[in-house]
Amino acid sequence: MNEMKIGPLAVPTLRGAFRAAGADFYYQSLRLVPANVAWGAGFLAVLAIAFWLSPALALVIAPLLCLPLVGIVRLAAQIVRSEDVVLSDITTAARSYGLSALAAGVVFEVATLVAATNVVAGMSGGGAIGWAFAMLAAWGLAALWVIGLAFWPLLVDPARDATPVGARARLAGLVVLAHPARFASLGASVAVVTIVSVVAFAALLSVSVAFIALVASRVTLPSADQLEARLTGSAATPGAIGQA
Repeated sequence: MNEMKIGPLAVPTLRGAFRAAGADFYYQSLRLVPANVAWGAGFLAVLAIAFWLSPALALVIAPLLCLPLVGIVRLAAQIVRSEDVVLSDITTAARSYGLSALAAGVVFEVATLVAATNVVAGMSGGGAIGWAFAMLAAWGLAALWVIGLAFWPLLVDPARDATPVGARARLAGLVVLAHPARFASLGASVAVVTIVSVVAFAALLSVSVAFIALVASRVTLPSADQLEARLTGSAATPGAIGQA
């Protein structure tokens, strides 16, 4: 296993993370754009199945989009870790993290569907109780969004290849709890980027997913490194908690 003997990365401001992600994308676009396009092709296929065949079938196969997603996020994490990246890292990541990514995709999809259904049910029910129920479910959707932004970079972090997946998932939750304002700002900012990308649909298919992965990695990985350093009382190698 690759255990990188490095100290924690410096945590950038949100503006700094966006600026660095823009520079990262510019210099690594020859790798990131094809990865994003591969995800976009899969996304179009899921949409086509939903419109022309069955929405239920589309939901069943939607977690498969996590396979190209882990390739994109792995590239982003390697870039943040100042590692050399090549296009074949996409397929390597899909092979290495495919099962974990699919499992996570199913969990996130089911949780999102449950929360979204509760939002609709609460609003349809009317009254103070219904609206309170809908609001609680909406907060659950927001929490899923933010935790996802922390989880995917940590899942494929090259500095944590020796750390069990369960430990990386726990770390994602811990880092969000440790820095709620930071990750709330990240989630809100990335949500705006996502909404704009959905409107400008070609951007979603070609650049936006990779750019969001870079921003999330720029914020999450340094935050996780510093949290582990504080918990272990030293500038420990990333992944030290999971390996302890």
